[in-house]
This record gives sequence, C-alpha cells and structure tokens, in this order.
Amino acid sequence: MNGSAFKLGTFAGPNGEPFAAIVLGDHAVDLAQAYEIYRGSARRNALSSTESVLGLLQSWDANFAVLQDIVAFLTKEGLKPAAADLSGLRALPPVLRPGKMFYAAQNFQEHVDEMIRAGMSPAGGPRFSGEKSTTRPYLFLKAPSCLAGAGDDIEIPLGMSKIDWEAEIALAIGRKGKRIKAERALEHVAGFMTTNDVSCRDLQIRADRPALRSDWLGGKSHDNFAPMGPFLVPRAFVPEHMNLFIRLTVNGEVKQNGNTSQFIFSPEEQIEYASGILTLEPGDIFSCGTCGGVGQGTNTFLKPSDVMETEVEGLGKMRNRLVAETAQPAAA
Repeated sequence: MNGSAFKLGTFAGPNGEPFAAIVLGDHAVDLAQAYEIYRGSARRNALSSTESVLGLLQSWDANFAVLQDIVAFLTKEGLKPAAADLSGLRALPPVLRPGKMFYAAQNFQEHVDEMIRAGMSPAGGPRFSGEKSTTRPYLFLKAPSCLAGAGDDIEIPLGMSKIDWEAEIALAIGRKGKRIKAERALEHVAGFMTTNDVSCRDLQIRADRPALRSDWLGGKSHDNFAPMGPFLVPRAFVPEHMNLFIRLTVNGEVKQNGNTSQFIFSPEEQIEYASGILTLEPGDIFSCGTCGGVGQGTNTFLKPSDVMETEVEGLGKMRNRLVAETAQPAAA
C-alpha cells in the first residue's frame, strides 16, 4: 500500500463539540482544519465531507484517495497548527448514528460451547453446535443509539445484575450494495474498529416467553451498550483481518483471548448473508462475533466500578468503567 498509514476518529475537545480527525501517531488532526490548509496549498482533490466520518463513508473510495494525499501533505509540512494530543480528547464512536448495526450471534466455537453449557439455548428442538455446513450466519440488530465512546462509562440498568462483556471486531461499510458475494465483500468495507457487545443476560432469555429464541432488545440495546473505537482503521491498513487477536480484561484479569481466524462465518460471509436480505448502505456496521470467555460461561458478571479493557490487534484499545444507573425523573 502506497503512502503512510493513518486512522480516523471522532473526538470532542474541551468545548464538547465533536469533530472528525485523522489520527497520526498520538495526535488527532482536525480534518476540517487540515483540509482547509491542504486546499489552500493549491491542491485540487476534494473531499465530499469534512464534518464526520459518516460523511466520508458516503463516498469512501474517492474520499480515501484524497485522505491519503492529505496525510502525505501533513507528513511533509508537519502537523501544526491542527494537531491535538489524543490524551486531551474524549474519543467518541468513530461513526456516529450509523443506519444499521448488525451483530453476529455465536460465531466462535468456544462461545457456542460455553453458551450451551450455560443454558442460553431455547428449550426443545435442535441446538446449533457450531457446524457451519448446516446453517447460515445468525445476525441481529442493535440500536445505533447504544453507541458509546472508547472511554465512556457504562451504566448497569436499574434492577439488573447479569451484565456481560463480548469483545468483538467491527467493520464499517463504505460502498452501497445488495446481494454482495462473499468474494467481493471486502470491496464494500471501509475499515475496522474495536467494539464490545455489552449484554444484559437477565433479559436475554425471557422467562415469560420460553418458546422464543431471545429478547434482543432487552438483552442488547441498553444505553451505552455498544462502546466502539477509538479509531476506524481503513481496510487498506489491515492486511490480515482474519488473523487479529481479540482480547478483553476485567480489572486487569484476562477474560477473553481469541483470534479472528476462529470465526465460524467470516465477515465476508456475513455481508453476503445480510445483503441478500436488505441493501447495505455506507456507514452500516457489522460486529462480527465474540470469542469464548464471556461472563455467562462462568456465571461471572460485571459490577459497579469494574473496568473492562477491550482490544483488537492494531485497531486500538477501549477502557470502559461500569457504574450504577442513577434514576432520572421522567420529563414533564
């Protein structure tokens, strides 16, 4: 790949206003400021948006080429005056308010096995054992409003006691498509991110509806239950997305330590399956499944003050603290 590697992110400074940034080393370069300087130097290549990463994804192929040129310019000219140290910024989810968020259920053999042992399967009928030839990817939707930043606190919902972790790799779609074949799927992927599919096991299996598979709303879509980031790493800079470690610790103790090579269904196969049902749009996100080691497997769950650290190789690390939800009075 020609040119210097870079990441993208969405950050908030002291004033709280979000801005899109190019990340070079430990610095975030405000994209709008950098682009203004770049264009002022008689560069003719144009970005379709500087306001958000989601805006860049709308015309990703063309924008990525311009971003590479901007990075080459910044490298030559230096970072001033548009660079800020990452330590002084709040990392927001790289893609704010995506249209759709797909999540893969039971997509590592170890995770399939531990969930069967934990009784997280419907009563009656055959159970999925991890045998790929007899099934298709199993995807569910999670509300985009659940997104949280890589350093944000996560509230434990009132009355809930079985809050669990699921370290995962996520990808962002950068090209619209329908009925995309797996062998062409990466052409539609803009980049990859670290994420955590935080789950409420209290509600995931409904005692009042035992014949239903899962309550995905109650089990998955609480506020801040989808921390993501801190970076979106363009696909061009992730040469082996099927050989990256996925690691999660709770209070420094390793709980999950897997590898994307262990997927039952690859991200490409998930894209093929989902796009056979509905059109994928730029900014849509796939969270591709978690490895073994979730809390449900040992009946161990998160408590207030616990700290989760989630990392995917080369994509960045998140640090999220659990706090008790504070009851808020209903709006008048």
